[in-house]
Amino acid sequence: MRLKFLFNLLFLSVYLFGIPGISQNNHEGPNLKYIDSANNIIDKNPNKAALFLDSIALPLNQNIKGHLACYYELKVLINDKNNETVKRYQNSILALKYAELEKNYDVAGWASLELFYNSYIVKKDTSAYKYLAKAEKFYKLANNEPGIVEVTQMKALEALGEKKYTQSNAILLNNLERYKSIKDDAYYHMYALFLLTTNYLDLNNLNAAHKHFKSLKALKDNPTIQPNLHKRHLATAYGSLGEFHFSKKAIDSTLFYLSKSDEVRDGMNDNDKRNYYNLYIDYYDYKGDFKAKNSYVDSLRILENEVLKKTMNASLLIGDSLMQAETELGKERKWKNINKLWIIVLIIVVLVVLFFYIIKHKRALKMEDSYAKNKDEFSYLKSNHEKLKLKVHGLEEYISDVKKEIKTISSIDGGQNQQYKVKELFKNLHVNAPLLLDKNEDHLKLVNELNIEFFTKIKKNYPQLVDSEIIICYYLFVGFKSKEIAVFLKSTTRAVEGKRYRISKKMNLQETEYTLVDFLQNEFKNI
Repeated sequence: MRLKFLFNLLFLSVYLFGIPGISQNNHEGPNLKYIDSANNIIDKNPNKAALFLDSIALPLNQNIKGHLACYYELKVLINDKNNETVKRYQNSILALKYAELEKNYDVAGWASLELFYNSYIVKKDTSAYKYLAKAEKFYKLANNEPGIVEVTQMKALEALGEKKYTQSNAILLNNLERYKSIKDDAYYHMYALFLLTTNYLDLNNLNAAHKHFKSLKALKDNPTIQPNLHKRHLATAYGSLGEFHFSKKAIDSTLFYLSKSDEVRDGMNDNDKRNYYNLYIDYYDYKGDFKAKNSYVDSLRILENEVLKKTMNASLLIGDSLMQAETELGKERKWKNINKLWIIVLIIVVLVVLFFYIIKHKRALKMEDSYAKNKDEFSYLKSNHEKLKLKVHGLEEYISDVKKEIKTISSIDGGQNQQYKVKELFKNLHVNAPLLLDKNEDHLKLVNELNIEFFTKIKKNYPQLVDSEIIICYYLFVGFKSKEIAVFLKSTTRAVEGKRYRISKKMNLQETEYTLVDFLQNEFKNI
């Protein structure tokens, strides 16, 4: 759990400090001045900075030509401060795209690091390595020493993520003096100390961890580090130290670091808060104080509902860029049919998101019955939340493809050629509309993922079943035949029948008069 919080902290700190990509030039013209105004105020008032950017006249590619990379970089920073994960990812892609076109290598390197984070941490995709290589290439082209330094820290983070703590430490220690030498930006030194603290805790070397953490705390009053950023690193480190001591059953030390976490609670991000609540839950469970424990269980549930709500709200805004692109194309070619189809697609997205929210809300109410049931269902809800974020990312990629196709159509000479391409695009949108959330999944599977009661009960009562067997049980329970299940699982009927036999054997149904289907219908009839 500590590692997940660490990655999220790095993700935030990449944006908040040490970012050399934003242009400091005094742009001329009313639209470009909005970019400068947003840049000057973004740290103190991100919402006002957003208003400046929204004041730029459309179309952007004409009114701020040559500065789109800086525009989208500022968008990402505002999204980060407002915890808008989906929009932040989308704008990072656009920042990299325009930075490459404009040869703004500072922004290109920064955006590549952002996409490395999303691909490596969120999607677990091997394409992350190409983004890290791109970041290093762009920073070298820009002769950006801090950016190159940050790439080495990303490599150390990558090693930490693969639990190669000694290798991660070697990278950091070999470059520690290099980080420390950047006097005008002590963030790099601070972050290296933070990673070293985490690595040594995972290596069970508390003395070395304390040594580097003490140096990290000493940077508190460094004028080149934002106080909130330093406090955020402290919050995560205190949580890690508390978890370490609890794992050793050093209860007094655990309570000490929980009290230190209380002091920096206003610096915590969502993952730090989640870590903080869970540690208190474990602490009071150990102490046998179930009243206090349930209080933190409730706080944790409230936090997760807030995080889920923010994700839902962000997904509702995904259509903004799509509608903007449609407006520009409509002025040029008046493609009303495309406009109608986009509206239909957006309505589908809104309805699906609302459906997910209603289902999850009902599940949350049922979780109040008992703490044991709460904890099981809560874990399952978090898993679905992560999957929902990936589905939203899939939608963004699809929308991006549609926008590219539309721009290509608008540049074609000749009415007949354009009409043919529009019909082809319309057919493609119509065919793919039901699958926008994820091209590799259907809606039935989404419903299966949200049937918390069934999956919780069968996992509890029959722990000997593996996940693939549980999924087959669920399909049989809702009335599907082996042949139909094989289609959903991209398998063969024979393979499904084989698994049905093994399931019956694991449930000891050979000694009863029940078939597997009858048994499932009877066992789970009240769900």
